[in-house]
Amino acid sequence: MIHAKITFSAPVYATEDSEKVKAAVSNMVNYGRPKAEEVLPESVSGANHTHEENKTASDDKNPFISDAENIKETAIAVGDLDLLSSIHYLIRKEEIIDTANTALTDGIDETGCKTFVALNKQAALMKHLSFPADTEPLGSVYLEIKAETPDELLKIIDWLTPPTKEGVPVYELKFNEL
Repeated sequence: MIHAKITFSAPVYATEDSEKVKAAVSNMVNYGRPKAEEVLPESVSGANHTHEENKTASDDKNPFISDAENIKETAIAVGDLDLLSSIHYLIRKEEIIDTANTALTDGIDETGCKTFVALNKQAALMKHLSFPADTEPLGSVYLEIKAETPDELLKIIDWLTPPTKEGVPVYELKFNEL
């Protein structure tokens, strides 16, 4: 089984309801899952806030957040591959396998071990999955998938977004094949 660290996070701006932002993150983590994962709020002191106990040298900066002074906290859920079950389901429900694949592969960093994508916060609140085309005024729900090797990351992406023919998956990896 592949070992990976999955992080969903969303900035809570001063003008936003913290509970709604937590619900948006929770929807991306828990939709269609029998066990609910807790979404924790964290106080922030700037845009480059990360979950301190999980911080690494490459976690220094969130490239999507530029308005740090208006962020009062971050809603965050951190875990293993199980946290991707809802995203796996929503990608198929929304019929956006190819779009999701592009977003996930475009978000791969220079090490090849991590991908970082933005998910539309308002869509997430309504239990939908959408990849915003541009930076959103109140930020997004951010998904980071960090694997131990580039091959493991590509296998996770292949499980989430398999190759398609006319929008239909050519094959589907099972979760236990990861």
